[in-house]
Amino acid sequence: MAKYVKEGTFGGYKEVPGGLSDPECSHVILPLKEYNELHRRIAAAEQESRNTKYEAEKRMQRLENDARYKVQAAEASAAQKVADMEGELEDERRESAYQRGLNKNLLRIAKERANADRKLKPKKEHTGYVVVASEEKEYRYRDGKKWKKAKLWETVLQSYYSVDFTEEEARTQIERDLFPKGEAWLIAEIGISGRYGGRYEGMIEDTSVSEDFLKHNILLAGQQRLRANFRSGYWELVFMHTKALGIVPPDMRVR
Repeated sequence: MAKYVKEGTFGGYKEVPGGLSDPECSHVILPLKEYNELHRRIAAAEQESRNTKYEAEKRMQRLENDARYKVQAAEASAAQKVADMEGELEDERRESAYQRGLNKNLLRIAKERANADRKLKPKKEHTGYVVVASEEKEYRYRDGKKWKKAKLWETVLQSYYSVDFTEEEARTQIERDLFPKGEAWLIAEIGISGRYGGRYEGMIEDTSVSEDFLKHNILLAGQQRLRANFRSGYWELVFMHTKALGIVPPDMRVR
């Protein structure tokens, strides 16, 4: 049994009456058996603490390893997907380039045949476009509650696309031919030097349209239409514009 003591005046120890709570208590004297048991418990507690710490560190290491493995696996999977997508994209690029080349070749053949059919020379270099007719017309439009008139021109431009092309195909190709992005317009050869996206009445009311722009011969995209001429066998673009055409080159006149 433990004894609660204080140091004696001349050496040795003297038991205090208040036990552990006695303010004069300075030492605790244990029997050897209890001391050994206490020491064993402390050692066991310290060992358990070390074991718990070790297991915690091991678990943390496993978690870190698992997380690192998952990240590496995800990165590898993503890299593989990117590589696969890049491979597919490259295949698509090659296929697209092949199709563009094929389509370009087919269009070239179609144009040469159409030019030969219409006796347009030189058949390989001719644009394939000819002016069928150009006519001045009186155009009526509303200005508020009033009706007004303007003199506009309507031109029929025949393409080299046969009526065997679909409407969508013909429309797309004619747009690309006449108004190539970043290049001189083919339609400029007959004097069209401007283009407005809407109708005539919209253009003259559009405050963003400058006076200088209005001096051009302007094609009104909102008043153009596609026509399949089954007599000639070719698609034609019928469009309104603000001024008479310039001198139409002889090779662009229908024969």
